[in-house]
Amino acid sequence: MSRSQHSRSRARSRARSRGFTLTELLIALAIVAILTSVAFPLYNNYTIRSHRAQLMTDLGTCAQALERFYTLNFSYVGAAVDAGNLPSPPDAAICPQQSPQQNPRYNIVFSAVTANDYVLRGIPIAGGAQAGNGVLELRANGQRFWYRNDDAATTTPQEGWDE
Repeated sequence: MSRSQHSRSRARSRARSRGFTLTELLIALAIVAILTSVAFPLYNNYTIRSHRAQLMTDLGTCAQALERFYTLNFSYVGAAVDAGNLPSPPDAAICPQQSPQQNPRYNIVFSAVTANDYVLRGIPIAGGAQAGNGVLELRANGQRFWYRNDDAATTTPQEGWDE
């Protein structure tokens, strides 16, 4: 090989190693698109489940506040929604009306109150990220229900909060 042929060969190889070809870039882009299409739904499911878990915690906290109220008053009747929190006496700040308090996904509703019974429900906020994820319910006797189609009035719930 002559000296001029050798220098031309090195120049060509140097030119090729300076960048990526269009085919290589398109293959890399396709791989990234495939990974994104798999990862995005998994991430969305994870966030939905984590917000539901936060609601479960908040409902349990509300139930504890209601039990403290019952211990002091021998009735759940006086524990009413008041100015964004429940129960109003004795621990207004313990049980919020929304879950989570920052960037809420659920409304917490306190209903069916008698002297010895109550029902707490976590209802997804219409049009929010949790809409269509179902209503979670916690009763005074500790029963937990999940109305998967968001209609706690007409459907039979699944007992428990497990998926």
